[in-house]
Amino acid sequence: MSTAQMMRRIMITVPPHLLRQVDEAATRLHFNRSQFIRRAIEFFLEEQRRRELRELLKEGYLARAQESLEIAEAFYAAEQEAWDLYAPWEE
Repeated sequence: MSTAQMMRRIMITVPPHLLRQVDEAATRLHFNRSQFIRRAIEFFLEEQRRRELRELLKEGYLARAQESLEIAEAFYAAEQEAWDLYAPWEE
């Protein structure tokens, strides 16, 4: 199946100033209008996926923050002892 056969035609409505900007950008980038809009949609969707992933990561980090702090506090004394014993600049 060719790419043209996999495409679907849609109809959108945009204000004239936005269409002008689309056409100008498409011309600069050597795209036709459809190519430009396809790429803009792909970019937008990818950006949304990244934003959602960042939010999930943030939620995960915040949920584990207390646990991470407790681990850091538990090992602080051992870390300080190691620095005191093995710090090469304090010989």
